[in-house]
Amino acid sequence: MSYPSLSSAAASVAALLFASFGSAPCAPAQHVAVTDDIGRTVSYAEAPARIVSLVPAVTEIIYALQEGRRLAGRSVWDDYPPEVTTVPSVGDALRADAERVLAVNPDLVILYAGPDNARSVDQFRTLGVSTLAIRIDDLDDLHRNIMRLGTLLRRDSAAAALWASIDGELAEVRRSADGRPRPRVYYDVAWPPAITVGRGSYLDTLISIAGGENIFHDLAAPSPQVALEVIAARAPDLVLVPSGAGRPAADPARRPGWQAVGAVRRGAIREVDAGLLHRLGPRVGRAAGALAAVLQRGAPP
Repeated sequence: MSYPSLSSAAASVAALLFASFGSAPCAPAQHVAVTDDIGRTVSYAEAPARIVSLVPAVTEIIYALQEGRRLAGRSVWDDYPPEVTTVPSVGDALRADAERVLAVNPDLVILYAGPDNARSVDQFRTLGVSTLAIRIDDLDDLHRNIMRLGTLLRRDSAAAALWASIDGELAEVRRSADGRPRPRVYYDVAWPPAITVGRGSYLDTLISIAGGENIFHDLAAPSPQVALEVIAARAPDLVLVPSGAGRPAADPARRPGWQAVGAVRRGAIREVDAGLLHRLGPRVGRAAGALAAVLQRGAPP
């Protein structure tokens, strides 16, 4: 401990006094504050002890920071890591059931910052419950959320290490794809109508890191609706179909009109793990690696 206002001799006396009468009194913990993605600030003197997370990726971050014991509630969609299923479910992630959330007595509710949750944010604030409304649409959001949670939970060093690990995993996947052929990819989010990913989605970024080229990278929206005729005209080498996480595998070959897409006619359809790829959290490096493995198999001749 330093004593900038004392001479070195006086500091020595002070040190002897502290040694005689016990350790120096601890300074009170400083408040930590973070601002969310709708411009509101939450502040705590101590890390929040009872958190309700309505964002599955945030739930994974909390566990990755070794703070899972603070979770008092989760959404019905939170299923990783497996131990999270012992935390009470408070219902859907959007348009939260305030009564069920309040029943677990939270001191912080984390939810997605979008129009579907605007009313919930206001409702919880009116009820005196702090909220943190966050976006988690791209890798910059993931980085910001990891560091923001590290601040709130007083785990700054762990948060920095977690992001460094993720960044390293993504860099390794990118290096592994260097010099390989880059298949042109259509990512099949939904049908009907045909919904895919644009450059506003982290999935577009993962496709590029993994060694592919998203045929709808030119569209700014994260989840644009596109026409079947345009998919066919852009001629992807591969059609990626997410499955799992409660989502059955879809077969574009069985859809009316999809034989117009050359990749569908050739059987160049690959399943990818929705449970892994559709969650922008600490496992995103693993997701990029799994996607790279699929892309490296390439299209049939």
